[in-house]
Parts: sequence; C-alpha cells; structure tokens
Amino acid sequence: MHGDDVASSMTSITTQTVSKATEVFLEILKVWMARERQRKLQNPDDKSPDLSGGEVTYQRLKAGGEVSMLPSFSKEDFRELTARAKALDIPVSAVQEKEKENTLSVFFLKSDKEAVNSIVQDIVRQKLSQPEQTERMITVEKEQAEGFQMYCGNHDIPVTFLETTDGGVKCIFSSAYEKSIEKAAQNFKDMRKELQSVSLDVRTENGKPGIAVIDTGQGKKIEMNFCTMAKLERVMKERLGFDGVKAHEAANALTSKLTPEQQKYFLSGSRQLEQMSYYERNIRFEDDNILTDGYCFNRLQLQKEKTAKLTVTDEKTGKFAVLSENITDRKIVEQNIRRYLGLQDDETVNALLNKAQRLGFAQAPVQKQFKEYSIERDTQTGFAVTGGNTVLRLDLSDKKTAAKALTDTFGMTASKAERVIRKAADQSVTENLLNRIKNSAAGKMASDALRHKKKERGSRT
Repeated sequence: MHGDDVASSMTSITTQTVSKATEVFLEILKVWMARERQRKLQNPDDKSPDLSGGEVTYQRLKAGGEVSMLPSFSKEDFRELTARAKALDIPVSAVQEKEKENTLSVFFLKSDKEAVNSIVQDIVRQKLSQPEQTERMITVEKEQAEGFQMYCGNHDIPVTFLETTDGGVKCIFSSAYEKSIEKAAQNFKDMRKELQSVSLDVRTENGKPGIAVIDTGQGKKIEMNFCTMAKLERVMKERLGFDGVKAHEAANALTSKLTPEQQKYFLSGSRQLEQMSYYERNIRFEDDNILTDGYCFNRLQLQKEKTAKLTVTDEKTGKFAVLSENITDRKIVEQNIRRYLGLQDDETVNALLNKAQRLGFAQAPVQKQFKEYSIERDTQTGFAVTGGNTVLRLDLSDKKTAAKALTDTFGMTASKAERVIRKAADQSVTENLLNRIKNSAAGKMASDALRHKKKERGSRT
C-alpha cells in the first residue's frame, strides 16, 4: 500500500469510470425492478413481504429474504444512502455498532447487494469532487480490498473502495482517520505474514473434491468436503481460532487454485450483473416538449432479452417507469407513466407519451376522423358527441377532461376539440329538447301512416 494525492488525475479517471458503471448498473436495476413489479401483478397470491424503499426495521428486512451487511458506515453517509435507496425502492436498515458513536452497520437484502454498492460508490465519487477535499486515499491490492474493509470495520474506521482503470483499488477515508489507517495497514500486513504458515489446497479422494487446511504455526490440520467460501471461513474460525478477517483472507487465497466450475460454486451467493447489448443515455430531440426537460429517457437492451427497454426517470424525485418495446398499447403505457412517476398533470403525461411514441415504445393515438360530428347538449352541464358508431358523453363543467377525451377517442387536434366544446356550450338545452320531441313526433306520424294504411281487396263474388 502507498499514499496518494486525492486530487490526482487517476482519481479523476477512477471516479468517472465508477460514475459510468454506477449509471449503467442503475438502469439495469430499474429493468430488474420492473420485472419484479410485473411478477407481483401476475402472481397476486405471492405472500412474500412487500418491502417499501428506504429505511426499515431489521426484523422487517430479514422477513424479506437473505440479508447482507456493509460494516463501518458513517451516519452522515447513511442519510444520503437512505434517500437514494427510497427513490429506487430498495429497503435498507442500520444498527449502530457497539461502542462506536458515529458508525453504523448497514443491512440490505442480498439480492440488492450490487445496487447498494453502486449507490455507495456514487456517494464517494461526489465527495471526492467537492472543492474543499477532506478525504484521503491509499491504494490497496484488489484481492486484499474486502479483507482490509472488514479489518477497518472491526476498528471503527469508515472506509470506501473505488476500483481504478488499471485494476487497482483505492481506499477512501476521512483525513481525521489518517493515523488510524496507517496503523491498520501495518497490522493488516502483519496478519498476512502470519498466514504464510497456513496452506489451503483442493484434494480429490474417491472422485470427490475436498479442502485441506494446514496451519504449521499451530500444528493443526483440517480436512473437509468441498464447500462454499462462507462455510470454509466459519470452520477456520471455529477450529483454528481465526478472527473474521484472517479467515476471509485465508479462504480468499484458495480461489486462485480452483477450476472455473469449482470457483463458481465456491463463490456462489453473489448475483452477477447482466450484460447489455447496447445502452443509449439521456435521449433528446431538438424539438422536445419543454415539459419533458425534467425527465431522463434511457434506452437499453440486455443480451439475454430480444426486446429493448426504455426507462423514464424523474430527475427531481428519482421515480422511474420502465417501458417495453413489445408492450406499446398507449393506454397501458399511460397507466405505467401515471402510476410509477406519480403524475396527475395530463399535459405532462401526454408530453412523455408522445416522446415514448417517437422512440417506438408507445402506439400513436387511435385516429377516428369523421367528416362531421353530431354535437348535442342535453343538460345544463352535459353533452354528447357522435362520430360514426361512437358516442361520447362529456361534462361541460370540466372542459379540460372533455378535451382530452375528444382527442383520445376521436384523434382530434386540441384546437378542434375546443371548437366542439364551444359549439356544445352555445347550444340551448330547451331548443334541443324541443327539436328532439319534434323529430320524435314526426317519426311517429310517419310510422303510424304506414302502419294504418289498408290494402284494397276488391269485392267478392
């Protein structure tokens, strides 16, 4: 490990890389969350707890599935983490670490691990870009990063890690902990020297792989069936007296000796990120409606899927809707936009719908153009518009809703819808009623004339 100037060019490259990776991951996460929403809609009998995003109790979080933990997290950063997690509908919980006033252990569902890590990375990136920098940084070997983080957590030293473009890892910490980090780095180095007397190997007996651990310093040996890394660490803590950090570092050394298949099982439990075929960020048109300015449109497609997705994110609230290329029914798209973005304003919804339409994620409004429309006001506040076989009843007291209904149902322009409403408003209810009675009477008379007309039969002889 060696000291580094936080404002170095490498930091700039690193933070830019992490920012991009975080951005891409969060878009994948939105698609994954949309799948979960759809799954719950399709499986209403699913009794798994529906956790809301943001801070929840540990007991409620644990009821939602397997829990993972991030140690040594500052209270100040947790407030920012909670706000972002709430926007992404990710539940998190925190417990103050024993005898550590400003340090928390953060808990979250294991399925959300990558999402939480990405949020944490982005929080650190923002801190590093602040004008008055109070953060410090050292470089850590990539394979030592997790163990060193655990060590710092045990000693109440809040740290965060950023991976650099050259494969190294930067350990970020407050300048107030500079002396503590120096001591921690030395102690960690000494602990790794102790591990030189510990060897781990994979041995095959009767066709079945197993793990052999030999600690020459203690004169102890462990032989066990092949298992996951977590179980191996637990056995070494119980039978060799290793602490958590030492057990993790020892188990981590075995990874390089495994075949790809063995490694996959040994490290099982962490969800891998899905790969994308393409990713197009913040799509804009020169003639965009000004009402779409506060919304970010990102288009992406995962390699395992045949259809593209469009994420529409409210940049102010963090709320988002995910639209699919194979579900473009305009009514369904509108429902998703209203529901997940929490929108009530019809003009904003229409602006977002029209942009989604241009990108191929919503159908054009149904056009039912007729040469003439029948407009009849039949009450003080109500009127009917007939076009072809379609009859639409509307309320004059809510002209905005009436105009929207006319444009949606008949495909009218906004100006034509206004003209129709004006014509209805100018009509007299009494005159329309008299005309209806008059027309009804005229029709009855014509019908009666035909009904009572007798056929001349001629005389009988």
